[in-house]
Amino acid sequence: MDILKDLFDEKIIKIISLFIENPGKKYFLSDVANITKVNITTTFRILNRLSEKGFMKTAVIGKVRNYQLDYNEKTRELMKILRKDEDPIQKFISLISNRPRLRRVLLESKEGNNAKIILVGEFIPQEKITLIVNQIKKEYNFTINHVELSEEQYIKLRDFKNYDLDKKIIWEKPSD
Repeated sequence: MDILKDLFDEKIIKIISLFIENPGKKYFLSDVANITKVNITTTFRILNRLSEKGFMKTAVIGKVRNYQLDYNEKTRELMKILRKDEDPIQKFISLISNRPRLRRVLLESKEGNNAKIILVGEFIPQEKITLIVNQIKKEYNFTINHVELSEEQYIKLRDFKNYDLDKKIIWEKPSD
C-alpha cells in the first residue's frame, strides 16, 4: 500500500480504499469526502473518473448520487493489489464461522506461514473445511492444520491443570 502512495495521488488511494474496505456499501458524495478527509470537489472528480473507468456504480436518486464499488474483473484485481495484508487466519474464520455446528475456533500456535487451529463443534463437514483450507493455501500461501474437538472433549481438555484453552479462543459463536 505504501508503494502505491508513492506512485499515485494519496487522495485517490484514500477514496478507493474506503470502497474496497466496504465493497457492498453505498455512499453519498459528502459521506466519501467526510470519511476520507478529501475536499468535496476533488472527491467528486475522482468518483466521476472512477465511474467512467468502470470501478464505481453510480445511482441517481432525485438530485443526489450515490456511489458503490462495481464488483467486476477490474475491481477484483484492484482489491488484490490494495488488500491491506489481510490476515489469512481472519479470512479462514470469516469463511468458516457460518457453519451451524461450529462453536469455537482456537489458535493453538502460529509460526511463519503455518497455523495450528482447533475447531470445537459437532459433526463439522470436513470436506468443506478442507476446501476452505485449500483456498487459504492458494490465496495466501498459508497452511492451516486443524483438528476437531467435540464440546465435551473441549470441556475435559480445558479442565486439565495448567492448560487454559479459553486464552486461545479467537472466535466463539454468540450465545443464543
